Amino acid sequence: MSIRLRLTIYWALVLGAILLIAALAALKLFEREQYGALNAALLEEADTSAHELSTVDQPRAAALLRGLSLERDLGLARRVVLVTRAGVVADFGTRTIEIPIVPVVSRFRGIQRTGNGRFSFAIKPLEFSGEPALLMDGADATPIRESSERLRNALLLLVPILLILCVVGGYLLAARALAPVARLAASLSAIQPHDLNRRLSAPEAYDEIGRLTDVINDLLDRLERASVTERRFASDAAHELRTPLAVLRTGLDVALARERSGAENRAALESAHREVIGLCKIAEELLMLARLSGEVAIERKPVDLRALVAEVTATVEPLATAKNIELRSTDLAAAVIDGSAAHLRRLLINLIDNALKFTPPGGKIEVGLASIDGRALLRVADTGPGIEPAELALVFERFFRGAHAGGEGSGLGLSLCREIARYHGGQIAAANRPSGGAVFVVKLPLRGTRALQPSESAKLSESAHVA
Repeated sequence: MSIRLRLTIYWALVLGAILLIAALAALKLFEREQYGALNAALLEEADTSAHELSTVDQPRAAALLRGLSLERDLGLARRVVLVTRAGVVADFGTRTIEIPIVPVVSRFRGIQRTGNGRFSFAIKPLEFSGEPALLMDGADATPIRESSERLRNALLLLVPILLILCVVGGYLLAARALAPVARLAASLSAIQPHDLNRRLSAPEAYDEIGRLTDVINDLLDRLERASVTERRFASDAAHELRTPLAVLRTGLDVALARERSGAENRAALESAHREVIGLCKIAEELLMLARLSGEVAIERKPVDLRALVAEVTATVEPLATAKNIELRSTDLAAAVIDGSAAHLRRLLINLIDNALKFTPPGGKIEVGLASIDGRALLRVADTGPGIEPAELALVFERFFRGAHAGGEGSGLGLSLCREIARYHGGQIAAANRPSGGAVFVVKLPLRGTRALQPSESAKLSESAHVA
């Protein structure tokens, strides 16, 4: 069932209920108004007559009631009855109309209708000739009943006509209201996977359809970027893997081309082993990136960053010492975040390993940790040659190697660091130190705080430049 048809059915049900309630209310209000005026006049007349009856004798009372029954200002037919405990004292008017059965001793005062609703009687208790009595002053309510019936018949005719007209109008309005959605769906279906650069045209009025168009265009932007990134990633991965595989194959072909000595075979195997180690590292990092991109959520547990930094620096320190590089951790503040200790350990190891590659012998690497405004700031700084200004925006791209890399590394380490930071709701930025060298700053939300907003990324870049 289409939305248009569902909206029309809902509209018909709601409108039908509203019209029915309105018609019943109008009919009841009309009857109440008409009967109210008649009843008020009858009660007033009965009160006046009862006062006079209480002061006259029976012949005078009969004359008074006969004259009252002949009046036609309240109805075309009248019936006036005076009843005591002994029986009917006087009865004038249209006697074919039944009178209400009300005990004299009840002293009831009010309005009662006959069973068929034709007559309305005003009941008034009084004292007549020293004993309790009831005056029943009735008037024909047929004109009111007929007016109510005519109004009811008119409503029975008008309500279905109005409902049909409104439902047809609602069906046409639903078609007009949903036309932009139909055009939007047609435009969206025309976009094929190979032309994700196309965008939907914005409507003239920025309403719900305009906002939906913006959301879809933003989604197309993200899909296009993801598609371009994946294609570039596949191309770069193929390129990066092709060279070491070609070297490995060439070395093996040469080794198998002729008889070689044991030393030559060992040298060929060592060369092949180095290439295999490089390929394994690239494959491992590619697998890690693929897992990070595919996982929706990680099992988050409290991670003590200060203990993690101390553990990693102690593990890597022998390697730094072997290269005559001073590795030290300073100003480690207490910081606990929710995340994966294994991922965060990999992030820190990659940052320190990157610093070790570019720091010359005799240089220093400093690892710091601060806690500011609900955020943990992890800082890794070195005294190497720094990063070329034009390369600062590219260092986190996959397979990117800077001018000072010298062909070392796979170009995936820093990209992996960025993905791990994002995965924990954080950001990472790189900058050159004023005193020389490069500094990487990772900002992560502390436990129980919200993830970083896009506006905080700019602040992080500024803090990295200051560092």
